[in-house]
Amino acid sequence: MTLPPGLVLSVTGGAWDFPRNAVVKEVFRKGLVDAAVKNGDLTMIITGGTHKGVMKYTARGLSEYEWAHKPTVSDDIVDLIILGVTTWGSLQQELRDKLEEAVTNHQLIELEVQKLANMTNNSTKKVLEPNHSHFIFVDDTTGQRTAANELRVKLERELRTFGETQYLTCDDKVNRCEQISCSSSSHRTCQHTQIGLDDSEAWIADVADSNQWISIDLTYPRRVTGLVIKGNPQADLWVTKFKVMYSDDEEDWKVVDNRKFDGTSDRDTNVATCRFSSTVRARFFKIQPTEWHGDRPSMRFDLLVCKDVAVVCVLVEGGMYSIRQACSSVEAGTPLVVVADSGRGANVLAHAFKEDQDENIIKAELNEIIRRDEDVDSTLELIKEAAKKPNLLNIYDGSCEGGIQASILEALQRDDEKSMDVDIKLAFQWGYHEVLKEQMFASSFTYNWKMYNVDELVLEDLLRETILKNQVEFVKLLIDNDVVNLDKCITWSMIKQLYSKATYDVKPLPGHMSRIKASQEESVLDIVQEVMQDLAFDKFSYYQKDNRGHDNDPVEDPYRHLFIFALLWGYDEMALYFWEEDTEPIASALAASNMYKNQSSNISSRYKEQQEHLKEMEEKFAELAYESLNACEATSKTADAFNMVLRNVPSWGDTTCLKLAELSHNLTFIGHAGIQTLVEEIWQHGLHKPGPNASLYIKAKNLVQSPRVAFYHYLMFYLSFLALLSYMMLSDQLANRWPQGVECVLMFWVATFIVEEIREVIAHSPKRYIRVPWNWIDIFNLTLFTVGMILRLTAYSRNEARVILAFSLFGFYFRLLHKLTPFKCTGPKVLMVGQMIIDVLVILIIMIILLLGYGVSTTAIMYPHTSDPVSLLTSIIYRPYFQIYGEIFHDYMYVTADDGGCTTNETAIQLDGAVRCPEHVGWGLFCLALWMILSNALLLNLLIAMFTNTYERVNEKNELLWRFMWYTITKEYYKKPSLAPPFIIIVHVWRLGRFIFKNVWEWNSPTLKLGFNEDEQRHIKALEKQVVYDYIMKKRRDVQEQIR
Repeated sequence: MTLPPGLVLSVTGGAWDFPRNAVVKEVFRKGLVDAAVKNGDLTMIITGGTHKGVMKYTARGLSEYEWAHKPTVSDDIVDLIILGVTTWGSLQQELRDKLEEAVTNHQLIELEVQKLANMTNNSTKKVLEPNHSHFIFVDDTTGQRTAANELRVKLERELRTFGETQYLTCDDKVNRCEQISCSSSSHRTCQHTQIGLDDSEAWIADVADSNQWISIDLTYPRRVTGLVIKGNPQADLWVTKFKVMYSDDEEDWKVVDNRKFDGTSDRDTNVATCRFSSTVRARFFKIQPTEWHGDRPSMRFDLLVCKDVAVVCVLVEGGMYSIRQACSSVEAGTPLVVVADSGRGANVLAHAFKEDQDENIIKAELNEIIRRDEDVDSTLELIKEAAKKPNLLNIYDGSCEGGIQASILEALQRDDEKSMDVDIKLAFQWGYHEVLKEQMFASSFTYNWKMYNVDELVLEDLLRETILKNQVEFVKLLIDNDVVNLDKCITWSMIKQLYSKATYDVKPLPGHMSRIKASQEESVLDIVQEVMQDLAFDKFSYYQKDNRGHDNDPVEDPYRHLFIFALLWGYDEMALYFWEEDTEPIASALAASNMYKNQSSNISSRYKEQQEHLKEMEEKFAELAYESLNACEATSKTADAFNMVLRNVPSWGDTTCLKLAELSHNLTFIGHAGIQTLVEEIWQHGLHKPGPNASLYIKAKNLVQSPRVAFYHYLMFYLSFLALLSYMMLSDQLANRWPQGVECVLMFWVATFIVEEIREVIAHSPKRYIRVPWNWIDIFNLTLFTVGMILRLTAYSRNEARVILAFSLFGFYFRLLHKLTPFKCTGPKVLMVGQMIIDVLVILIIMIILLLGYGVSTTAIMYPHTSDPVSLLTSIIYRPYFQIYGEIFHDYMYVTADDGGCTTNETAIQLDGAVRCPEHVGWGLFCLALWMILSNALLLNLLIAMFTNTYERVNEKNELLWRFMWYTITKEYYKKPSLAPPFIIIVHVWRLGRFIFKNVWEWNSPTLKLGFNEDEQRHIKALEKQVVYDYIMKKRRDVQEQIR
């Protein structure tokens, strides 16, 4: 065993099988098993090792759990050691002979134990319990349990401080600048000298006298067994004699062992290891040289520090030896948990450890267990000595809500001889945050962590583990009680570790998580940056290399980083907690809503539960954003609320809350009355409304540049374009060999359309441009017009050009629907048209499948020998399609040779092109009847039902949809150049000239964003944070009142 265990459970009690009540069964089948397997570190269980009583029950429960959780027999699931400590003489002679033979022949002892486990047992000798992993045999020639029990007590004591390490060498979190101090130093400051054993420098006192010293702060009291010193590697300076002092407050110093220790004898090769007579527990240690070689004291050193291990003794039932061992463990400083009502010895101790218990009653109970009076008296004395340490005594009677694990935690928490971070770590691993909250986070406890033996560095590691395991309640305890300094401990290195080590239990693993898990730790933040651009906002730049610091540098906004991590890994409750602490809650809630929305759309519809959960979280954060805005508007001034949604948010990609709401299609947020008031002002006056004292020129300029005027300005010119294009198509303009005046004007007009579309692609990025359906229609119309005009210039393709231009004309008219969106009566209806087109496409796919089936089958029945492609297409597609609308084609179905309209002569059909007579007309009519039922009765009514559903769905959100579309139109025309096509070319030429001659880039559209200086930004953020915090607190109070 190279690593110290995280938990040691020494289980003692009845050495023979005994009746077990419900509490005892729970202890062996669940309590001890959960405590062992959920520790997170190596767990050691110590028992008596034989195949009877508590030894058998304990090992069997652990073995059953291990086998139940093994995918294969060879896989190790639990990092567990079950150690049996028993006397050699208590074993059967045959078993001892087999074991001696196995040891002599270097055989696998474990296999021998398994074979011997089923040996016939007699009344005095025992066999080994086969599920133990290790055994220690004690030979005192008597075969009694006393020697084995004494060894177990020693083991418990030694394991409490197992794992000696060199503090400065092995602990990479030591801050030497803050933890090391000295009386004087030849260096500028002694804190910056390299004083570790393997360092190239050493501490050199600046004064040559015996009052010089160097000390180290261990940050909290630790167990130290000694120290190691070396000389100065750069000079003939070393310490030959020294004293070691220790203290908990740097004022009251005590000398270790009241003596001087021998030092080293050369620069580097001689290493002096100085052991203390007993372990010293303290926070501060000072080394004071008394004799040295050279002109001044100089040395390198390191302390030998022990790791605290959680060791608990558990007593179940038992007789005299079990009582003695339990009391001896308490005497040695090991906490004891007694399972009350489990029988015999455990019952005696449970009664004895209660206050004001009559000694005679205890003695009478002992007499029922122990035969000899002298044994009763000596055992009673041990009980009385153990009772003097009530902080180590704990009674478990089965009524504790957390089971025996809670009693174990309480026992460890009351042990003052070890650091409390061990208890906190166990509470985290076992999921007992309530125990942690009640017993360890009392108000008086949180004021001074170092006084209560808590390693802050260990707690920081614990914070990382709690986050990785999505233990929200523990995270709240650690942060809300100021156990960890979040601004200090959340470094870029920890952020990388979180993303690299996080797990996701739900299958399938979302695509963005797969990308993150597949990356290396050093490049994981680059992948996170790409994922955030896909899910949140394409200009997100939080994790770009230029914005990141060194690995050990703290991040600027730890709550934001943890919030993003929780969102990406689906830690929903934790994301909500970190959102409450966010400095920009409205923007973060909107971004989260957009991320959940995109995640939901990326998951296959087969995983409906995941989709519904993501949609639920999307709505949850959208509601939080809405309620937060509502609280801001109700609490602060209207102008402040406007500033919150229009100010720049650098952390989310230099965007605004309005833009984030638009990306997530957040109807409720944009439909908020306050937002609509803001949109109305922007529609009427632009972003900057002129004051009452503004000049007439300023007011006129503001009016001309407002979205309202721009909209009608563009609408007027677009209607003029449609009128001119319609005139060209209806007149004989295309009959001329070369384009004439109207055609030239239209070609120039369309060219300005194309230039404007190119500008929008540059301004918004291609990815965002193609997301808008109307842009696809623009591309379609402009492409058709361009192709049609190119064909028009060809003398032999004018008819084809007219057809293509006619289709483009229809597309331009269809594009006019977009101009209806600002109006409340028509805007939602335009959206309905778009949704119903999708419905039609769905029905069309079904109809094509059925149409082909009907057309091919009827043609095969009635015209089996047809080979002409035109006739086949007519029979398969053309006639079945129009039959949907009532055109039965009676002559086609009932024509006969007697009527003279057709023939059955193959020669006439092949050579003269005569019409073939139909065959099996009756079967053809049967297929027609089926087709009419499917097309008219089924598909048509299905389409009507889909239209009805679409209408009701859109009409239900009619008001919100119109408000959202009004906002998008207002934003679109706020960004439009002041002149509409074709005169927009003047603006483009002007911008191009400024770029060429003055290097001024003006191709990007203006944004709905207000600029603020640093103080204004800080004021708005602080106001938003305070208002949202008050809203959260009020919401919690309302929930509590409802519960009451």
